[in-house]
Amino acid sequence: MTMEELQKAIELQYQSKGIARCRYNALNKVFTILKDYNSKDNAVFLNKSKEELKTDYTQYWNKKLNGAENQAINDIYKYISTKSNFITAKKAANKKVRIKNDKLKNTPLSDHKIGLPPWLGDSPKVLILGTMPGDKSLREQVYYCDTSHNSFWKIMYSIFGKKDDMTSNHDFITSHNIALWDCVQSGVRKGSIDDGYDINSLITNDIQSFLKEHPSIKTIVLNGKGKGSKKHPSTAFLFKRFFSTIDFDGKIVLLSSTSNTCSLAFEEKSEEWSVISELVK
Repeated sequence: MTMEELQKAIELQYQSKGIARCRYNALNKVFTILKDYNSKDNAVFLNKSKEELKTDYTQYWNKKLNGAENQAINDIYKYISTKSNFITAKKAANKKVRIKNDKLKNTPLSDHKIGLPPWLGDSPKVLILGTMPGDKSLREQVYYCDTSHNSFWKIMYSIFGKKDDMTSNHDFITSHNIALWDCVQSGVRKGSIDDGYDINSLITNDIQSFLKEHPSIKTIVLNGKGKGSKKHPSTAFLFKRFFSTIDFDGKIVLLSSTSNTCSLAFEEKSEEWSVISELVK
């Protein structure tokens, strides 16, 4: 994972938690130092202590850290200390080797694809979780935008009525008390489909904190109820693997995947998904 990707991953956490803008600015100033000092050599950063970075910050900007700046540095180290692939990278940094795994040999951390921030309105009642957006969605920064391979929006229009041309899909879905997000925040994926994941590389979104910050959510809908596996992870598989101990008193509803690779006909999927119209009331 590059410096840019690490910064974006932390900013995604800030977005999901509604962190004040001053923290974003502080984080950007910290990464200015890291990029200036370390260039592309992440090994230098991975072996630098938190206190050393705070000292560097003070010297670089010729000022003492304020509260937001101090917290931004703490956020960086909190993030990397809880992510297994960073721990592995830290051990490997001095050896200057690439991280290896069972599925994708010699895969560098910089190959991680970074997911999207959640879409939500003021008081969402339903959180729909997928695995991770496809490559087209990542490029466009829009959920389920590859309509030739996924019928999510077509199904939503069949349930709630088609949106007008002036309304974005973001505003359309959030107006119906629905939030969209994914199980995976970042990870190595070969291509655009779930079969290409390296399961050992995945970094998950902080679903637990998101639910605590949005108590209006009473139902989690998993977009993909197939059993799945490490080689072919479904949303249900990822949720069970990473969030089985989540503290949530609401409903968890498993529905067939809106992906067009799902064997169900559109009419069958649309009928199955129609339950969501009651869940958002």
